[in-house]
Parts: sequence; C-alpha cells; structure tokens
Amino acid sequence: MRHKIAHKATLANTIAELLDIDKDSVYRRLRGEVNFSFSEMAVIARSMGISLDNIAGIKTGQTKPVQMNIIKHVHPSGVDYETLGVYVNSLKSIKDEPNTKILEAVNIFPIYLYQDYEYITRFYLFKWNQSSSYGNALPFHEVTIPERLRVMQKQICTYARHISTSYFVWDYLIIQRLVTDIKYFAKIRLIQEDDVALLKNDLTEFLANIENMAIKGQYEETGNEVSIFISDVDFDTNYSCLESKNLRLTLIRAYILNAIVALDDEVFTETNAWIRSLQRMSTLISVSGEKLRTMFFNTQREIIQTLEDDEMG
Repeated sequence: MRHKIAHKATLANTIAELLDIDKDSVYRRLRGEVNFSFSEMAVIARSMGISLDNIAGIKTGQTKPVQMNIIKHVHPSGVDYETLGVYVNSLKSIKDEPNTKILEAVNIFPIYLYQDYEYITRFYLFKWNQSSSYGNALPFHEVTIPERLRVMQKQICTYARHISTSYFVWDYLIIQRLVTDIKYFAKIRLIQEDDVALLKNDLTEFLANIENMAIKGQYEETGNEVSIFISDVDFDTNYSCLESKNLRLTLIRAYILNAIVALDDEVFTETNAWIRSLQRMSTLISVSGEKLRTMFFNTQREIIQTLEDDEMG
C-alpha cells in the first residue's frame, strides 16, 4: 500500500474511507498492532489494484494477476473517483523521484497530453458514451465533464510532466482516425457545426504544442525529456508502462477510456519489450529528424483543416 500511496497521511485517509473506520483504527493496523481482516484486505486490494496472489507468493502457471478498471465517466460514482484517485496518487507520489519513466505506444492520444484540452477530452468521453452501457448515447453538446473529474484529469497531465523521461510512439494514422470519427458523428448530427469548429480549434492548438514539444524534446513547464516517435505499422490497441523506484505499472487501454491494469513484473517486462519493438519500427521526430518532423506536422494540419463547415455538410 505504501508503494501505491507514499504519503502516510494520504494513505491513512484513503484506507479510512475505503474501510469506513476511524484513523486510530487505521494506524493500529498499519503499525501491525491489529491485523487486517480478510474482507478488509479484499476491499483494499480491489480498490488499489493490489494482487493478493502476488503477496502470498501464489503462482498459477502462465496466468498473471491483472485488474480491469471500468469507470463510469459520464456520471461517476464515489467508487469511480476512488479508482481514478489511486492512479492520480500514484503519479503524485513519484513526481519528485529521479529516473522515473513513461513508455507508451498508442493509436489515440495519450491521456497525459490531451486531457488538458477540454473539447478533445469531451470527444473521447462522448465516443465512449456512444457504446457504454452506463450512458444514454448523448449528443456531444450534452456530454459534460463533472468538475471533480476535470480537476483529476488535469492533475494527471500536471504530474506526468514531472516524469523524468517520456517516450511516446504514435500510430501514423492517429489524427486521421480522430478526424474521421468527428466527421462521421457530425454527419449523423450527433455533433453540431459549432462544436466541430471548437474541436478543430482544440486540435490545432494541441498539434502546435506537440510540435513545439517535439522541436525542444522536453516539457516546457518542467524541462523533462520527451521523445516522440511515429510508427510505420498499425497498433491493435494502446500500451503503457509507468516505472519508478518502487512502482512498475502496466496499462493496456480498453473501451477507449478504461484500462487493464497489472502490477506484475513479468507483465511489465513483456509490455515494455513490446513497446520497444514498436519503437524500433518507428521514426523519431523529436529534436532530430527536422525534415520528417515538418512533413508530419504539415500533413496533420492539412487533415485537421478538412474539418471545415462546408465540407462537413
């Protein structure tokens, strides 16, 4: 648990809320004076993504412990916020550590980058809602982001910029797919023309900031290293590894906004190797490769430019 939430006061508060007990009872458990009951361990393990099998040293052949985090993004409950809060706190707890690392291979924008942009964030939420059994297939203009959720999304972006080194491998069709999706939903009138214009503005600003990041090879706010690669092969899904001194977290994206989460070292090693293999089949466009970088971003701007009102109708 301390690996998950390093700050003692935050850890005690989190456990008190999860188990609905007072802080004195929590501290007695953390000091070992009172044992956690099995039901308490199950609640904590489920909420924090901890494998009881791993702790007990149970091996089950090639089966690896993973957890599917499914969050109701349109109308989040307290449990949904707690689940997301575990990830936010994980990033927060390592933000000042040296030698931290993010490695991602993605065919949609990394959450660490796009969640600073309201309309792009709303679009992914809108698209998730179209298929989710928790939503009512709302039109884009009715999809709103609760303030508490918006704060947590921005915290993820802020803490990610404190990661020492970030490697992002992008599918070369990443923007083309997004623009194609926007056009489709506009054609069937689930996105209004005014909202298409706002999405276009967000995408234009996002692309300009990513290009600036690629030129400098770092986050402007922190100076931490960022490497961006453009893959020459398609991805079947999105893979992410987060590494620090005491944390090795693997995320495999599912249902656009949710993820399969694993804390197992072997899963991390295999996923890391997979992303590295995709990286070798990719072109580095940050710092070096000026000609290729310019061509790539000019092409993406042309694609975004097709989101014109006269072409949408």
